[in-house]
Amino acid sequence: MALKPLLAAFVLSLLAGCAMQDTGSAPTHAVPDAITVTADTIGAVAARSGDAYLVGRGDVLQIHAIDAPELTAPAGYEVGADGTIEVPFLGAIPAADREPAAIRTELTRRLQAYLPDPQLDLRVTDHAARQISVVGAVNRPGRQVLTTRPLSVIDAINAAGGFATTATPRGVTILRAGREIAVDIRGFLEEGRALPMLRDGDVVQVGGPRLGTARAPRGITVALDGQPERVIDPGATRVSVADLIARLGTPGHAVQVIRHGDAPGRVYLIRAADAAERAVGGRFMLADGDRVELRPAIDFNS
Repeated sequence: MALKPLLAAFVLSLLAGCAMQDTGSAPTHAVPDAITVTADTIGAVAARSGDAYLVGRGDVLQIHAIDAPELTAPAGYEVGADGTIEVPFLGAIPAADREPAAIRTELTRRLQAYLPDPQLDLRVTDHAARQISVVGAVNRPGRQVLTTRPLSVIDAINAAGGFATTATPRGVTILRAGREIAVDIRGFLEEGRALPMLRDGDVVQVGGPRLGTARAPRGITVALDGQPERVIDPGATRVSVADLIARLGTPGHAVQVIRHGDAPGRVYLIRAADAAERAVGGRFMLADGDRVELRPAIDFNS
């Protein structure tokens, strides 16, 4: 193969309109079974929270590398049942349950045995592994594939032909891992409130009886050492840990996030050195109902 090189902020004002109120409680302490979030683990954490796409079996990947035409297959590379793709010269590359960026990084590393400065592009060209379903009072109920582009509840309903004439925006729920999550479609339509992003296996139910699940709490609770708690209503914006730290002016604080939505009670720890950085804190997106505790001059152990 020939050798040639390939030439290849976040807006903090997202939080400018956030509303805060005191609740008067003090922060709690970290729990021993918490998950420490680092640059090495943020990809998996983001994917678990629905903020990143993980490649799955049956997906098709396309690789383009300058001066390495042997790596470009017209039909792409389908992720096999064993979770790998077989690439000329490079062998079997683990692909299933990984972000595309992580696969590209491994391909680049292996290609260094043949090229001094390998640079390549990798894209998911056919999504087959991750799916959701829309059922109930929509015009075209059925399955939809998830892609690297996030899919919201309203997008999925629109793709299913929209609400049937008998449907009401108040009657939308997500069935996820045995739980029912009420969706505030009317709040989105009338107040611009954010809607949850869908994840693999979700079922969007429009109309029909509910299971009686209590409504999820609104807002993100923020506990800063030595201060009363505050509740932030992010409105229609998406707020990351790094955004929150910038808004509060609290660099140098370690962060503990207690999750309410996708995994109630799950605790994430982010070291002070990572929390304000785009590579980690900027990719950890907060969700309605989360509790965020910030502590100065403390760093969590791995």
